[in-house]
Amino acid sequence: MKPFICLIISLFMVLMPPESEAQIRKKAKQKAVRYSIHIDDLQVRDPFILADPQSGNYYLHVNDTYRLICYESRDLIHWRYCGKSFVPAKDFWGREDFWAPDLFYYRNRYYLFVTFSAPDRKRGTSILVSDHPVGPFEPLTNGPVTPADQMCLDGTLFVDEEGMPWLLYCHEWLEVGDGEICVARLSEDLTHIEGTPQVLFRASAAPWVGSLRSNKTTPPVQGKVTDAPFVYRLEDGRLLMLWSSFQRHAGLYAIGQAISEGDIYGPWQHLKQPLNRDNGGHAMLFRDHSGILKISYHAPNRAPSRPLIRNVTFNGTRLLIE
Repeated sequence: MKPFICLIISLFMVLMPPESEAQIRKKAKQKAVRYSIHIDDLQVRDPFILADPQSGNYYLHVNDTYRLICYESRDLIHWRYCGKSFVPAKDFWGREDFWAPDLFYYRNRYYLFVTFSAPDRKRGTSILVSDHPVGPFEPLTNGPVTPADQMCLDGTLFVDEEGMPWLLYCHEWLEVGDGEICVARLSEDLTHIEGTPQVLFRASAAPWVGSLRSNKTTPPVQGKVTDAPFVYRLEDGRLLMLWSSFQRHAGLYAIGQAISEGDIYGPWQHLKQPLNRDNGGHAMLFRDHSGILKISYHAPNRAPSRPLIRNVTFNGTRLLIE
């Protein structure tokens, strides 16, 4: 019996094609990559996760003062630092903020929607582009895609069932008092908006939202905040929007839910209570590479904020964090 087994093994080794040099190098490279940063050790606000369909990895871009950096993961638990993903050229319009980088794979390229400001320009969202999820990214145009005459933030992408792109963004409460979430049709190449932006709703439309006061403006402003719109199409065809503000009673940061039975224009029906009670927000949804629906947001809202990634389900009425 033993000689027979040895013969079978020998034949298998002879018939099995040897690994090519390229395959050996690829395996060695994969083995050398270390994902040594645990998710609990990341200090991140506005954590937007791309489950990359090309590489099978997960990517997270992060504000790093006046530049952006990128992290990569294979399991959403262990991460590695990939380096700088965007360093602005001297003539780039945005000099401050570098907030909320949302990463999308759209028509075979990667796009970052990022909020910037400058001493002589109103805050707005610019779109950056790259052929690779880790970058380097370059401005699609040297200016905000949001209206230049509005103070805007947290611009993000929604692609409808016809494959057409839309820009969602917040018109800042610091300028309008009752913060607005707006939508505009984007050109297919994402370089500009088409037509006039429409207000979908104001912060006061949600019964759980309270007022906030800012002493950083002259004169001080009191109003209601809209942050971080994100639209997800449910399995039944309805649209679910997550967005963030501050609660009326506890004053904590929280995630709101609104549902549209129709298209992106709504009308949007707000749930009476926010999704969470952990002083966290700026949420988005994605399916991992196993098809499980997950939410990503930061908590607490005060430093140090950390990314939270949790499984979620939709019960027909509302999103639930498991």
